[in-house]
Amino acid sequence: MTDTRRRDLAARQAELLAALVADAPVPPGFDADRVAAEARTLRVKRRRVLGRVVTEVLDAAGRPVPEDLDARLDWWITGRPRRTGTGFHDDAHAFVATLPGPRRRWWSRG
Repeated sequence: MTDTRRRDLAARQAELLAALVADAPVPPGFDADRVAAEARTLRVKRRRVLGRVVTEVLDAAGRPVPEDLDARLDWWITGRPRRTGTGFHDDAHAFVATLPGPRRRWWSRG
């Protein structure tokens, strides 16, 4: 395989991956319905695993788990693919950083 063909293949793979995990347009030559179905499956899997890890992170910090965690995770996952070299714990900590912190009672001192 020539360098040019290798670069073209890598570019097409990147386009397909973006369509699957980053809500990017489906590249030409791929069945849009099948790509959409696979993208939904990948989002559900990521939400399920990330939900478990986020719950552990929040519990360890003594913070409550939001009642609307699934909806918040859907918002987080859409358009935020995991970066290369990161794991679910990195993803969970980045997500938790977007949540509002614990509120202090106005009558508390400190």
